Amino acid sequence: MNKMIRRIILLLLMFILPVQFVSASTFDERLWEKYAAISTQKNVGKESLASINLFPHQPGDQQAKAPFSDLRVLNDRKEEIPWQIIQKRPEKVERELPATERNRSRTPAGESWVELVLAPGKQLSGVVEILTADTNFSRQVEVMGSSDGVNWNSIRKDGIIYDNSRGAGVRLTRITYPSSSFRYLAVKIADSGAPPLNISGYKVFENINSTGQTHFINGSVVKGESDKKAGESRFLATMNSQFPLDRISIMTPDQNFERRVEVQIKREGGEWQRWATGTIYNFDTDKTGDSHFTIEIPEIATREFQLVFKDMDSPPLNITGVSGEAYHRILVFKHDPERKFYLFWGNPAARMPQYDLGAVIAREKIDKIPLFNLESTTPNSKFAGDKARLPLTERYRYPLYGAVALAIAGLLALQYRVFKQMGKPIEK
Repeated sequence: MNKMIRRIILLLLMFILPVQFVSASTFDERLWEKYAAISTQKNVGKESLASINLFPHQPGDQQAKAPFSDLRVLNDRKEEIPWQIIQKRPEKVERELPATERNRSRTPAGESWVELVLAPGKQLSGVVEILTADTNFSRQVEVMGSSDGVNWNSIRKDGIIYDNSRGAGVRLTRITYPSSSFRYLAVKIADSGAPPLNISGYKVFENINSTGQTHFINGSVVKGESDKKAGESRFLATMNSQFPLDRISIMTPDQNFERRVEVQIKREGGEWQRWATGTIYNFDTDKTGDSHFTIEIPEIATREFQLVFKDMDSPPLNITGVSGEAYHRILVFKHDPERKFYLFWGNPAARMPQYDLGAVIAREKIDKIPLFNLESTTPNSKFAGDKARLPLTERYRYPLYGAVALAIAGLLALQYRVFKQMGKPIEK
């Protein structure tokens, strides 16, 4: 009986141990489809950091559920190297400039006029915000500058502020203009016969934009079904590359419109779900010119989007094209000049690794980290195919069924022997 028990336990361990071995392994080269060598340099300090660029064409389409979760950096000893992705997103920094208001009045033509005086010193302004609680309005705005507060030069003539709370729910009360060193600013609002806005004040900002890097990914667009009852028109947008996108730009020759747009993505079940919303507009008249065709979206890597335009009672827009914008990313990893390094990718089932590299990178200036190149992409000759990524119970389904059947048969036999022993009379 003891021999039978040992055999059953040994049979089960034969299948349990491989599961433990697979789950304990940090990197199994057979599960990754592609790799590329990293061209490093010898003159980088020992145990320092290095980086590589990530482009839409290399490593290419992102098939993993979380973008870049299948990236793995290995050295020539097949040791997994910690890494972290840094996004080169442009940063917009606004600093409010102290401004004193004077001469709030009306012009002979019935326009609202105000002058703003900045503090003395060298400073560049680029944004004026008009503070008003009014809703459902549209006004043309001109911003002017002066060195003496008497002689005025136009900085921007075609500015516009508006509020459309009853329609698309869009509001814009800031006017941007080229950076100006004028100490005196004037804001002229054309009311065009409408009552003047109730303005509680003005703010002036210095507009500083850090340089960022962006990849543009072209796409195609096809008009889908429209829902006239709901006042909606739909378009299917397909990107040429599956790379994590941060913005979507819509192209149309139409003018003088404002439209709310819902960006949808396809779920695993095939139904569409809302991913982001935004507003595009294009105002082009003799007095006003302003446009916005871009929608910010949470980062996602997918080829297909559905764009739902909230037309209300307006005719659908003529959408002629679409493109995606992706902020540039670099991969920073620990570097050792004595080792060679490789980047592996192409495992959709891989989870995002967790490394303790963030605190180290935070102390470094990203632009000072040595930048290396990826060599040509190479198919992994050890790739075992998609079947190797399946769970053990899927890959060895029938052997496992047989092992379980044998184990059950053995237990039944053992139970039978126990009952048989219990039925024997006790010898005296």
